[in-house]
Order: sequence, then structure tokens, then C-alpha cells
Amino acid sequence: MHSNWYLTDEKMKDFKKIFIDTAPFIYFIEGNKSFSDKVEDFLSDCLIHEVPMITSVITYMEFCVLPERTKKTKIISNFKEVLSKLSIPLLKVDLSIAEYASKLRAKYSFLKGLDALQLSIAIKNNCDTFLTNDKELSKIKEIKILILENLK
Repeated sequence: MHSNWYLTDEKMKDFKKIFIDTAPFIYFIEGNKSFSDKVEDFLSDCLIHEVPMITSVITYMEFCVLPERTKKTKIISNFKEVLSKLSIPLLKVDLSIAEYASKLRAKYSFLKGLDALQLSIAIKNNCDTFLTNDKELSKIKEIKILILENLK
């Protein structure tokens, strides 16, 4: 069972560096009624408390699929603008990330390849928290998994 998180000043001090998975960006930029406000509040709190945020080229690829398919490339421009304004770098996959991802997939049989790469980038870049809405990832023990749905 997941605990509900309230983004108090005290809790924000617990975050050292946060990896943001693809879904929170999709919800935020496309204005998802259930989650966009939660993402906006979380990103704002990170900025206010100067908590560094990162994501990866995998997030970029995953984010762009539907806008490319539906020819809504303005959404991709909006995504790039958000990343730039919030100073969120897109980190790349290298051999050490791939090696660590293979170890995670060997340990967690449910883990998909792209998720393993995302988690590896977060862990190898010293993130203490991984923001996602994929509840299954909460089984991962190597990093704190924060489920967006559980944020208040």
C-alpha cells in the first residue's frame, strides 16, 4: 500500500535530487484533469526548495510519440520549453547505465527495458527519488519511488 504524500516544506527538504519519469510531463503539458495540478505543484515546490530535477532522452522519446503520430508538434515545443525554463537536463544512456539496467532487470523480472534504463539513469546520477505514476515500480528498492497519484 502506498502512503499519501503531502508536499510540506519539511518533506521537500528530504529530497536531494529527483528524476521525473515520462507520465508526469505528459499529464502536466497536456493538462490532464486528474494530475496536471499535482505535477505543477510538485515542480513548483522543487523550484522553491531548489531541489534539482533531471530526466532522460528516453523520457523525451516516449513523450514525443503521440504528438508525432497525431501531428501535434506544438506539444513537443511546449515540452522543450518546460524543460528549458525549469532547467531540467535530458541525460543520455551510456554503457554503465545499460549495465546497471541489465542488473535491475535480472533482479526484478517485471521490469521493462525502458523503465530499467530510466531507473538506472536516476540511480547512477545520485537521485534519491523517482517521480512516476507507474505503481508497479514501487517494488524497486534501490531508489525511493514517489507515485504521482499519491501526492496530495
